[in-house]
Amino acid sequence: MPNSALSLSPITESNCGQFLSVSVTSDQINFSGTVAEAYGSAEEGIDFHGIWLGDQPVGFYKIDRLYHSRYPFAGEGDLGLRAFMIDANQQGQGMATRAVEMLKIYIPQHYPDTKSVVLSVNMANPTAIRCYLKGGFEDTGETWPNGEAGPQHIIRMDVATEPAKPTLRERFKPFFAWVRRNVPRGMRLVLGILLIIGGTFGFLPILGFWMIPLGVMVAAMDVRLYRRWRSRRNNRK
Repeated sequence: MPNSALSLSPITESNCGQFLSVSVTSDQINFSGTVAEAYGSAEEGIDFHGIWLGDQPVGFYKIDRLYHSRYPFAGEGDLGLRAFMIDANQQGQGMATRAVEMLKIYIPQHYPDTKSVVLSVNMANPTAIRCYLKGGFEDTGETWPNGEAGPQHIIRMDVATEPAKPTLRERFKPFFAWVRRNVPRGMRLVLGILLIIGGTFGFLPILGFWMIPLGVMVAAMDVRLYRRWRSRRNNRK
């Protein structure tokens, strides 16, 4: 299945049985556990997610929404990534790194209030450490000595999305309201033209090239009014 796309999705009741086929090597079970063990645990705040190659399940991981209450190194806005595994038959193809990279976009889509994803990875598991770091996680320099399989590195990935920058129209909404209240019809076109002219000298202090699109929008107020007037006039004929 070399041309199939890798994808992530929440595991549902209808497809959870398919992921029981995902298994890792015996030495990796010490670090990730098994899918059956994950299903059998009664932990609160755990969501199961799957990794697909086309329509074939090839990986599994848990998102822990209560990670901050279980581990003191996690903040209240953090999610925990746990039990991350790629099927043993699919390893060695860069699939794990690609799946980790995809979390940067996937997590905010499903957990929009999340600031970052945190996990602890066993110091005796250098392959996993390289995978996470290559996929976008950063080593915090802290360690967690109480891991079930030994001391662990604490790593983190920031996933908080930056708020969208306001458009020029949104930024100048108060100015447009002021124009409608204070500039008479017919003069808005003049004001718009003056702004456009000022914008052409945007390299000068105080003035700016942003005045050109602003002037166009101000002038358009009168243009729209004129078109409506013409339309109503034509309809009366």
